[in-house]
Amino acid sequence: MAGMATNPHKLVQTWALLVSSFLVVVGAFGLFTEQIGPLPTNRIHAIGLNLGVGLVGFGFARFGEEALFVLISGVGMLALAALGFFPATHHWLYMTLHMNRTESYFELAGGIVSLLLWWNARREIDQAPPP
Repeated sequence: MAGMATNPHKLVQTWALLVSSFLVVVGAFGLFTEQIGPLPTNRIHAIGLNLGVGLVGFGFARFGEEALFVLISGVGMLALAALGFFPATHHWLYMTLHMNRTESYFELAGGIVSLLLWWNARREIDQAPPP
């Protein structure tokens, strides 16, 4: 395994499926609870941010556009993280979507990983033949 080169485009595809799967599972749990580990949630959050984005991610994967999903969701995660860190929007985000500061850190980490994977694979993605 150590001598094997990793395919950056394959990493993007795998990341897209992992993120989509995670969001669908967490969204399903979020429909029935107000707290998933250290993260608060509510139905709007579960349906809109988790189930909705996760199912859209599977739609992108169906048409071979995982890289576009990773790019868009990475930017979205960074935007949500920023809203969670800004004092002017932090309270609104918590009242509307039950997103606390801990979740902002998760969003920030996920957004950074997404954009780094996309950036690393962008040349290969541009040269890939259409599905």
